[in-house]
Amino acid sequence: MNLAIAQKNHLRARIKHQRNTLTKPFMERSALALLGHLSAAKIIEDHQNFAFYLPIKGEISCWPLIEYAKSLNKHSFLPKVFPNKKRGMWFLPYEGKESVQKGPFGILEPTANIKDAIRPSQLDVIFMPLVAFDNLGNRVGMGGGYYDSVLSNFKKQQKRPLLIGLAYNFQQVSQVPLQSWDVTMDAVATPSYFLKFPSQD
Repeated sequence: MNLAIAQKNHLRARIKHQRNTLTKPFMERSALALLGHLSAAKIIEDHQNFAFYLPIKGEISCWPLIEYAKSLNKHSFLPKVFPNKKRGMWFLPYEGKESVQKGPFGILEPTANIKDAIRPSQLDVIFMPLVAFDNLGNRVGMGGGYYDSVLSNFKKQQKRPLLIGLAYNFQQVSQVPLQSWDVTMDAVATPSYFLKFPSQD
């Protein structure tokens, strides 16, 4: 195991443990504060097609963002993982809480047919879950590599969606260990702030 992987695993263990201690009222307040900062930055208002995620294991919730986007008649999509397919994650339409159900791993997933998936290049914004991030926009995910896999298909010159990480304040660290396939975020939102990162061009 190389050093970057070991460091990421250590970060994951520490921060996931911290997330598991959060109370439901704290998590609900944090998700609403997140919406406030993203609305102030006009992220929802100024775009049309969004990829959200449904929180698991203490991840900060997208539900207030999803409901707000729905109230503005925006188009919302959710990831569905297909571990046995070459491209292991697709973004399927979200049409309301009746359009999701628990998948084989007990995680809520969209029920739409894969033929209704949106191309990642058609998305304006992808809201990304994360375990840790630093002030340069580097991110530690859960370790599955699904987001990195989807985003690696974008060519250097190709316009990609805005990548915005969502996190609690304590998930910021001084430096994220990097690997060659890691994709840098454009911004992050926490309950306390919305932060744009320097361009990586």
